[in-house]
Amino acid sequence: MKKVFTIIFCVATTAILSAQISAEAAASNPNSPQFQWVSEVYDFGSIPQGIPTKAKYEFTNVGKEALVITDVQKTCGCTSTDWSKEPIAPGQKGWIMAEYNAASEGSFTKAITVMSNTTTPALKLTFKGTVVKDAAGSVPEQKSIFNQ
Repeated sequence: MKKVFTIIFCVATTAILSAQISAEAAASNPNSPQFQWVSEVYDFGSIPQGIPTKAKYEFTNVGKEALVITDVQKTCGCTSTDWSKEPIAPGQKGWIMAEYNAASEGSFTKAITVMSNTTTPALKLTFKGTVVKDAAGSVPEQKSIFNQ
């Protein structure tokens, strides 16, 4: 059991150090890719309960090397994400999409974290709004594998 924990510790330590070295190398590289966002915050305003809504974040790579998004992490199961999977060449545009399920009534503020090869390898984008019931007070039925 000690060997397993030692191996896990060594692998985790190596991964952390590798990420730090990559981040330091990107930060010291004047040619590294760089995001220029149209907006880092998306405000849905009032949205109907139970109807998923999408926020699209658009950016331009203003660096001198190709920008690669390696992952977009979400903070809860209420959000799904998608993004430009191909490297974004200098001067080209890319996008990140966050879909919020709007299941719970009330105000919300959520975040997604963009992992990339830029000088800021982890960048947080946020979206917010207020989920409201329709005038009749009912919630639209959600499709699932159980009620199709």
